[in-house]
Amino acid sequence: MSDHAQKYNEKSANKRQLDVNEAKDVGNCKRFCSESLFWPESDEDSFFSNAKLEDIVSGRNEELFGTQAPTSNKPLQQSGSDDGLFADITFPGTQKALENEAPTKENEEEAGTLFKQINLHDLSIAEMENIFHGAEDFSEPIAQNTQLFLDAVAFKVPNPKTPERAEKSLAPISDESMSAIEGLVLGTQYATCQALKNQSILDPSNWESQAFADFEQKSLLPKDSFPSKGDFYGLPERVRKMILEHKGIQSLYEWQDECLNLPAIRQRKNLIYALPTSGGKTLVAEILMLRELLCRERNVLFILPYVSIVQEKVSAMSPFAIELDFIVDEYTAGKGKCPPQPRRKRRSLFIASIEKGAVLMDSLIDVQRPHEIGLVVVDELHLIGERGRGATLEAFLTKVMFLNANIQIVGMSATIGNLSEISAFLNADVYTRGFRPVELKEYIKCGSDLLEINSSGHTLEEIFVPSRTVDFNYSEAVKRADPDQLAGLISECAPEHCCLVFCPSRKNCENVALLLSRIVPKAKFFAHRRSEKVDLMDALDKMCGVLSPVLAKTLPYGIAYHHSGLTTDERKYIEIAYRFGVVTVICCTSTLAAGVNLPAKRVIIRAPYVGQEFMTLCKYKQMVGRAGRAGLGEAGESILIAQSKDNLQVGQMLFSPMDKALSSLYEQEAVGLQSLILSVIGLKLADCRRDLNSLVNSTLLAVQANALEVAVEKLVLRILKEMFKNKVLQLSEAKPKATNCSVIITTQDGDQSTRPAGDRRLLISQSTRFKLTDIGRAAFKAGIDYKRASAIHTELKQAQQQLILSSYSHLLYLVVCFNSNERGDELFPADASILFNVYTSLSTESQALFKQLGFTEAHAARLYKTQSVQGPMSLQLNRLYKVLILSDILDLLPLPTVSGKYNVERGTLQHLISQSTAASSAIVRLCVEMEEFWCYKPLFERILHKMDRCGTLELEPLMELPGVKINRAKQLYAAGFRTIEDLARIRPMILVQSVEHMPLRVATEIVSAAKIILMKKLDHLEEETENLKVCLRSSD
Repeated sequence: MSDHAQKYNEKSANKRQLDVNEAKDVGNCKRFCSESLFWPESDEDSFFSNAKLEDIVSGRNEELFGTQAPTSNKPLQQSGSDDGLFADITFPGTQKALENEAPTKENEEEAGTLFKQINLHDLSIAEMENIFHGAEDFSEPIAQNTQLFLDAVAFKVPNPKTPERAEKSLAPISDESMSAIEGLVLGTQYATCQALKNQSILDPSNWESQAFADFEQKSLLPKDSFPSKGDFYGLPERVRKMILEHKGIQSLYEWQDECLNLPAIRQRKNLIYALPTSGGKTLVAEILMLRELLCRERNVLFILPYVSIVQEKVSAMSPFAIELDFIVDEYTAGKGKCPPQPRRKRRSLFIASIEKGAVLMDSLIDVQRPHEIGLVVVDELHLIGERGRGATLEAFLTKVMFLNANIQIVGMSATIGNLSEISAFLNADVYTRGFRPVELKEYIKCGSDLLEINSSGHTLEEIFVPSRTVDFNYSEAVKRADPDQLAGLISECAPEHCCLVFCPSRKNCENVALLLSRIVPKAKFFAHRRSEKVDLMDALDKMCGVLSPVLAKTLPYGIAYHHSGLTTDERKYIEIAYRFGVVTVICCTSTLAAGVNLPAKRVIIRAPYVGQEFMTLCKYKQMVGRAGRAGLGEAGESILIAQSKDNLQVGQMLFSPMDKALSSLYEQEAVGLQSLILSVIGLKLADCRRDLNSLVNSTLLAVQANALEVAVEKLVLRILKEMFKNKVLQLSEAKPKATNCSVIITTQDGDQSTRPAGDRRLLISQSTRFKLTDIGRAAFKAGIDYKRASAIHTELKQAQQQLILSSYSHLLYLVVCFNSNERGDELFPADASILFNVYTSLSTESQALFKQLGFTEAHAARLYKTQSVQGPMSLQLNRLYKVLILSDILDLLPLPTVSGKYNVERGTLQHLISQSTAASSAIVRLCVEMEEFWCYKPLFERILHKMDRCGTLELEPLMELPGVKINRAKQLYAAGFRTIEDLARIRPMILVQSVEHMPLRVATEIVSAAKIILMKKLDHLEEETENLKVCLRSSD
């Protein structure tokens, strides 16, 4: 055995010795970490400390950032992060230049020797099925190679794209704006909404691949329509300095400057801009938001797709709000007051999820204050085509457009295939640019061959260019475990640089992470940032309550997994560790591509699937867009691993146009359109068929009606008939006119005196006025469709007769009913054996709810015997299972304990809590509108408060802070920080020194958030003082 291999084996044998001491206490093994934990004596020793500006600028970067992925030593314009102005601090010129991207011959030989020496036990077929997507093809795989792939994709030989007709108003199409692969925009393209309507040359299905007329010269542009407060796009000079200080951005990209000077921006017209991921879109939006807040002095609503991103953005923007004197408000689940507190002195930036943003806007319209919003910014605009949330977003934007309240809409997206239709819907100008701050090299791995994708090619040979053949000299055991050579591909990049591996499913993420931890060269991966990995594991153990068994095995090698099964805190710690180069490989699902800014040197797509569905071009672009972000080197790489059975579909996906955003208002029995009609009638934006048709004709559904084969006006009439039948609508006038009427058969009483018994007809003309009934208004206020509101009304009515108040269980059951599907198994079904065991351990008093719902001893015996939740009680039992979980959570059982007790992932439990919080908030709003449920309001407000905090009375003030959960609140309380005021008056570094496992970035966000809360209280007191002064003056 060579000396090198011997040293390797010695290190492998000691792989668990991560400076962790074992101490036995009464037979139990307890882990103690060495003294150099998250807060060592020297700040530079831990990645959970942070850097001082002067240190970084002066070049003390290696000890501060360790081996975080290096960048070019040339002056860098900006990070290119889509997190924009308010994300992590990044500074120019702080890291070394990348070495040659291709591995040297010596490195390849060394890696091959290591893989050859690995002694790996053969994996069972069951393990293979867990690790590999499509396990049925794994036992006898068809050998994949380049020729097989090219033969499969030969169905389409691309041709250069030229329009059939030329139009004088269009500039000649340049070579740089054409691409053989659909959906790619390489040149600058700008068109006004009116121009788009007049350009018949444009094919809506392929709009983005056309070229447009050059926009006007800057000298011909009209003057800005907003008050200027400085030379930085109308903003004061200190904003430029803050951008430099917090982002290290000395100057904007050329496209950003171009976009901020577009006619649409200068004239405050609606705008959609689309660029590839990592192009720097968010920075433009943030400058526009700051300009609206500071220059025009109007509030801004920023819509983001995920709650976690909303919370991250709220925390990150708090320091800027303090410096620039505006308020940041979070609107998610139970957070955010509707309508918001009116403010005279300070403007507000509302950062909201799609659902809560819609509720916020409805509340402002309802109290006739929509004019307070000057700008609406929508991130990931392509989500308008997603089922469910897409209908909510479309309805929200439709109402904003219909208001005509001088509210500007700015939408941004990296992947959208029908920009012309979205432009027509929003009456928006469109700006596209095929810009990336760094080069991205895309590869497809066919067997051992790597083919580089050349998007400018016009033949198969030009598009799929052979790059190299990979061979890592695997042993036979390793070949069987890792036939796609994932470990080898990762070892070329990590741990010196970061790597993301996208997997089809959550379980696949964990299994691939485990597989990699067994196969990668352990000496290299184990030694990298070893003490900091101990710190990370200790933080996860203490702050999150548990260290996942899988992470306990993978983190010593800098490998982690990331999916929704982890809690928010667990994901946050892994993300921070990844950004600092401590975790260098993350196996993740597709949600990370759209939700979190974690750039990588290399992105590997494990299989072209998202769950069980084949990947779309939109998803593919989002994933590969994470590779090669500015700050991580001169180029990024993406590798799509294609199996022979998927060759044809991979080719079809790559040559397909970008996904279209199609309206879903008409889907699922038109529930989205029903909710839109319900809300506009409730808000008095429309109260007759004529107004309704006018509003509905301004939706995206109307724009796409012909293509979707939907008769919009007939659909509106059908919905109105159903609403009258279900007593959701009633007439505003006693006798409708009988001109141009439609007959609605209904059981609702109207003017029926001249009709024979049983013949009840209601005539609705185009101008007949109608309004919501009590149940209709309650549904509108709760933000739900009327059918769901009727079901909740029934549940509340039944429970009112014999409400059990000896515990929270009965109220929690009603909360669970709010989100329940027909079987009650949304999120997860009940586990029969666990349900039986927990039920039998309950006291007689606690079993009262079960008995009231009809669950008898006979049902219990059947449950025990069959070990399944079936039959007529299945709905109630699935709901009761969640009630038991929520009861334990309200009793302050640790989340890991509840997770183990009920066999539900911790992240799923967190989702259940968030869902239940939103449901409690909606039920409170519903009960306010219905006098018969007056007694419920304070009860559900208490449930909402406890669910949102999940803490004891003394910890509740601290848990007002965004991102502060019960474990962090306990830490702060124990360290002497017991109120918001205590935190607002200290410096972040004192907090870092006082609290274990407290990164400086998190400490800064906590202190800033505390100050924002106090600013809101001060604002409220000042507002009350002014009102009292007005009253006193008027009385004089």
